[in-house]
Amino acid sequence: MWYAFHMPKKSKIIQVPMPEQLLASLDEMSQKQEVSRSALIREACAKYITSTQEAEWDRQYAEAYAKHPEDDEGGWRDKLAAEVIGYEDWSDVDDKS
Repeated sequence: MWYAFHMPKKSKIIQVPMPEQLLASLDEMSQKQEVSRSALIREACAKYITSTQEAEWDRQYAEAYAKHPEDDEGGWRDKLAAEVIGYEDWSDVDDKS
């Protein structure tokens, strides 16, 4: 419950209409997790905002990649890897394994 422990000192109280069955489920979960209903709602809201932002970043990345895909024209990745790794002598390796 990261958000519950890092809640700003100044908070605003809100009222949110909620179906009775959802409220009952929320109360049951808060009892099982031994946290207040308010803390559970704050955590759910924080997770929703985070996941929505991450989904937007993923969408932006995919859009940018579609416009400018990576290419390996000229095999530059293989050439660079060969420069970094260098030549390895495998002549002393036994093929019988």
